[in-house]
Amino acid sequence: MSDNAQGSGRLPLAGLVVIDFGQIFQGPYATLLLAKGGADVIKIEPPSGEPLRRRARPGTSATLPFAMLNQNKRAVSLNLKHPKGRDLLFEMVRRADVLLENFSPGTMDDLGTGWSVLRELNPRLIYATGTGFGISGPDRDNLAMDLTIQAASGIMSVTGAPDGPPMKAGPTLVDYMGGIQTRRLSGVLVGFELREPDHGFIVGPSSSAALPGPGPDRGSSASSRLAIRGI
Repeated sequence: MSDNAQGSGRLPLAGLVVIDFGQIFQGPYATLLLAKGGADVIKIEPPSGEPLRRRARPGTSATLPFAMLNQNKRAVSLNLKHPKGRDLLFEMVRRADVLLENFSPGTMDDLGTGWSVLRELNPRLIYATGTGFGISGPDRDNLAMDLTIQAASGIMSVTGAPDGPPMKAGPTLVDYMGGIQTRRLSGVLVGFELREPDHGFIVGPSSSAALPGPGPDRGSSASSRLAIRGI
């Protein structure tokens, strides 16, 4: 924990230092909740900027979702493909409590900044990695976005008209509800609570594990319990 924040007592996570490699919605929402709890979150972007920035209108540098998800954070740009960029990250890791990322599986390892490297620099580090299908098992290397897990989990099978095809739910339910708030955030906090003084670990909750399998048949807005919704 950072000395200047520890013991302030104003927020429950005051003093927790988080390195944030989150991108799009999933990772940034997890670190936003940590930041709102008082953690010192340092967002790291590549020189070209976090991918969500590129969804902005011409002439602007950020989208509204980007601004919303990255409030209460500090920010820095690092090029991890350059030795100096990696050295700067290593300096930050030595002082951090948590590092969180939701890159494609193996990306951090390919850059030379994966869990096996960082744990040697900071044995207390909690390394949180958000994936579609977890960090072990036969599907661990499969890529996934919100739509992928909506299909795999059965959300699409219960969305839409009874006589129509499966449909995607409107909002990014998986990113916000499954992969982040109920899984990764709780994993980080539990890990922080249970961590021994000189022993950190990796937590790898998956979006698919957070959601149920196929449910009832599609019924549009109808409900067997609330008849008025079927009007």
